Amino acid sequence: MAPKNSAPLESTRIDRWLSAVRIFKTRSLASDALNGGKIKLNGVAVKPNKTVKIGDSVSLKKEGRTYAYEVLGIIEKRVGAAIAETMYNLTVDADLPEDMRELTQLYHSMQTEPKRRGKPSKKDRRLIEKLKYDH
Repeated sequence: MAPKNSAPLESTRIDRWLSAVRIFKTRSLASDALNGGKIKLNGVAVKPNKTVKIGDSVSLKKEGRTYAYEVLGIIEKRVGAAIAETMYNLTVDADLPEDMRELTQLYHSMQTEPKRRGKPSKKDRRLIEKLKYDH
């Protein structure tokens, strides 16, 4: 969100953007991740002072999953979650083919917290069968 009476921002430092859109809790955590080479801007590991523009791609790996963010808006100040989510498009496991993304999503959802007790639904059974016999 741009300040009142000024033009919208065209670019900003990547560490500021990462903390403003709530990908990292603080700017220093974003800077540490950038300095460690854990975040890539358009496929290249960058330092915190690199600028990010609308249309850029920011990717990071976290807990064995790849998160790819397409930059839709530039902000420098931390805003509410509802506004922050409008500043990017998120793709989880972007490096995987579409069918594998669905299976990976099912796997991670089963690992974190079970949604129901008892036997799996018809959709879940089909995905489990596909996971068992496709590899």
